[in-house]
Amino acid sequence: LAAVTDRVRLGTAICLIPQRNPVYTAKQVADLDVLSGGRVEFGIGIGWLREEYEVLNVPFERRGKRADEYLAVMRSLWSDGTAALSGEFYELPECRLYPKPFQSPVPVHVGGESDAALRRAAASGQGWFSWNRLPGDDLTERLARLDEELAARGRSRSDDDFELTICPYFNPITPEMVEQYAAAGVDRLLAMCMAFGPDDLQSTLDDLASSLLEPTGG
Repeated sequence: LAAVTDRVRLGTAICLIPQRNPVYTAKQVADLDVLSGGRVEFGIGIGWLREEYEVLNVPFERRGKRADEYLAVMRSLWSDGTAALSGEFYELPECRLYPKPFQSPVPVHVGGESDAALRRAAASGQGWFSWNRLPGDDLTERLARLDEELAARGRSRSDDDFELTICPYFNPITPEMVEQYAAAGVDRLLAMCMAFGPDDLQSTLDDLASSLLEPTGG
């Protein structure tokens, strides 16, 4: 995708970082950012399915703390000339990673619906990624909680380095819905496009365009 595009952002939604070796993940993200000329959006999360962790032989418990430490490892590799970290979950000896990412910092968007996810986004993210959340009271409550967490750290959603991204999942997207999301402060709306080949992709995009351009019920 990086080779055949020059403007579209390339993101993960969502990379479950506690399940992956942080050095390999850091290298893959850095390589993609360099190859794409700085177009990576790194969406991260911790996951919810215990069985996934069991088959990977990774402890399910304390996966949030593991994610925080792994992210610290990756950021050290991306930004420090000589990276090193001694933590509870990972021991990174002095080493170097090159090439460095094109972007500094790499935009990290924290996915998740829990209070812990909102705290993680406010503490160490450039954005919050929400899944299957429609405009309304539920979104309003979550954004109010996010604002509290950001304010406690001297930040706000109006900061240039913080973006709010929502994917409505399989819910249809209408012009009215787009306006409601925008009014709530959503920066980026991701449409779910299920396609299994070039023809499917084109027809899916045509259907999406029609739903956004035609009046409701048209």
